[in-house]
Amino acid sequence: MAALAATNSATPSLQSSLIRNRLQAARREADQAQANVQTLRAQVDAAETTSQQTQGKVRSLTSQASQSSQTDPTYKAAVQASQSAVPVKTQELLFGLYDATSSRRQASGNGLKNNPDAAPVLNTQGQATGRIVNMSA
Repeated sequence: MAALAATNSATPSLQSSLIRNRLQAARREADQAQANVQTLRAQVDAAETTSQQTQGKVRSLTSQASQSSQTDPTYKAAVQASQSAVPVKTQELLFGLYDATSSRRQASGNGLKNNPDAAPVLNTQGQATGRIVNMSA
């Protein structure tokens, strides 16, 4: 009976006090985590509100811009000019160049110079830089 009396004494054991301290620390950490969650939720709500307001402003400005560009003659020239990105003369020049090289390209599959006996190309310092040779064959 003496052994039983010692275990049921009024003074708590070291192990039980350690468990109580750990439990209190875990509760404090849980409370801090809960507070952090609430703070982050409030920040998310504020960011969503700001985002919705900004999107509303963008929609209203876009609708105003499209209405003014349809009625204001200032915008018509810019819109019409941007529709044709490449001038007609440039298109004709490019088509002529393509036409001139297309027969050579169709015959060999390459529009580059295809003469292995050609003289080497000299750079500005007079050094030979090599030949352009068709390596596809």
